[in-house]
Amino acid sequence: MSDLPTADQVRALPAQADREVTPDVVDENGHLNIAHYFHPAAYAVWETMQQAGVDRDYIDRRGLSFFTVEHHLRYLAEMRLGDRFTVRPQLLDRSDTVLHALSYVLDETHDRLACVLEVTYVHVSMATRRATPVPDDVGGALDRGIAAGRLGWTPPVTGTMGVRRR
Repeated sequence: MSDLPTADQVRALPAQADREVTPDVVDENGHLNIAHYFHPAAYAVWETMQQAGVDRDYIDRRGLSFFTVEHHLRYLAEMRLGDRFTVRPQLLDRSDTVLHALSYVLDETHDRLACVLEVTYVHVSMATRRATPVPDDVGGALDRGIAAGRLGWTPPVTGTMGVRRR
């Protein structure tokens, strides 16, 4: 894995969520439960894909969507009751059928990166449940999102997933 970006570097990405650790998401260890790192991180990327046109209408009318095929969650810092955090997705790369993304959970209370979710998605036909190319309009929107996420620092990817080039 590459070095981690600073909190300020991550803040250059738009926040898709701004939340506080509340009693209902604190576990027996007195900190944010693991599911509550994953859920907002995963949905932040999904919201970014919706902005690129992959929304309910896309699924219903075009019969296309993205399925998660692999993810890696890296916990970096504990968050406790009352801590405020933001979630900031970053689209990294794509092919005709694969999208690679990160989502950063940024502990705003302590000015640190708390978690990184790395995800690989495959674009599928909902009728066949098989990989199919991303349409040009959505591909163009994803490409613009990928370009906007290139911020001059190396994303902390695992190196074990993503778009495979032949």
